[in-house]
Amino acid sequence: MTDATPAADELFSASRVEPLGDYLRSLWQRRDYIIQAPLNELRVEQANTVLGNIWLILNPALQIGVYFLVFGVIIDARRGVDDYIVFLSIGVFTFFFSQRVILKCAGSIQQSVGLIRAMRFPRAVLPLGTIVGGIIGFMPAFVVMILVTLGYGNIPTLRWLTIPAIFAIQVVFTAGAGFLVARMNHLYGDLENTLPFVFRLFFYLSGVLYSVDRYVEDETWRQLFALNPFYDYLSMWRWALLDMETPAVVWLGGVLWAGVAIVGGFSIFRAAEGNYGRAS
Repeated sequence: MTDATPAADELFSASRVEPLGDYLRSLWQRRDYIIQAPLNELRVEQANTVLGNIWLILNPALQIGVYFLVFGVIIDARRGVDDYIVFLSIGVFTFFFSQRVILKCAGSIQQSVGLIRAMRFPRAVLPLGTIVGGIIGFMPAFVVMILVTLGYGNIPTLRWLTIPAIFAIQVVFTAGAGFLVARMNHLYGDLENTLPFVFRLFFYLSGVLYSVDRYVEDETWRQLFALNPFYDYLSMWRWALLDMETPAVVWLGGVLWAGVAIVGGFSIFRAAEGNYGRAS
């Protein structure tokens, strides 16, 4: 054993950052917890409701019904969009997937301070568990979205085969953003209260409820929408399920956002590994 390698029973600084390879192996060793913890949380949430697991399907169905009534019937935001309820379902469900995961990641460290102070483990386990929980929670909404798409006469095409890849890209971006906000909320506790207002702005600027091509006439402004990652992912989903044309810049933007977010967000989160749980 060299001098640079501490013995197993040596004391070491709690703020010491493990090499990336060791850190990733530590996360992999805890994969069962990362998966089981959100599953157990979901079971507990549904155990105290009358309809139980039926709410997993009923909730997204009711949600899209409300949005369609307000924006598809009362306000009539369709403006020539065929199968508007399908268009709306894709926008609402995929946007809220990222929103919910990122918001929950923001509080993942602060809500687990007791666990962090009591045990030594890679702190990325906490946001990762939230991300896995978000993926599991998205599955019923995904089923509803597919059923709505099929119900309105949209026949599966070869583009549907790209859905796993599109979802994977969005998950990578969402995970990176989740790591970042978890770190930032640890530094600035007010961020968790501010994020819902930020997402409300993105909700209206991402084409969730309307077609950007039909509402925004200026080509320059249309191009600027590609700078919004949420718009990129919504457009990619609609390309796959509704055969809507999506410019190459949207695909490029979606992939670049995912890469920058996961590398930057994870690096920033891990750099403060030894500070989580400390009294400010």
